[in-house]
Amino acid sequence: MRQRLILPRTRRARGLLLAFLLLLAAGCWPVIMLFNRPVVVAGLPLMALWSYVIVFASVALMALGNRLLTRETTQDEHYPSSEESRKP
Repeated sequence: MRQRLILPRTRRARGLLLAFLLLLAAGCWPVIMLFNRPVVVAGLPLMALWSYVIVFASVALMALGNRLLTRETTQDEHYPSSEESRKP
């Protein structure tokens, strides 16, 4: 079985990958530890507020990636379609 690693080819895709990795890092324990304080902001504990920020940032990043990369793949036709015959 041949394993493949698909790397981003364009600047947009690399930026989205970097944003995704930063978002993953924001949800890891060392960063969460900074927000685990007994502070209430807008009626929410700081930890809950940080969780909401991560969730909404994830949704926004997925929507942005979908919008940017869909536009990119329709312009670049270098990806083979599933209907084309494949060589073994």
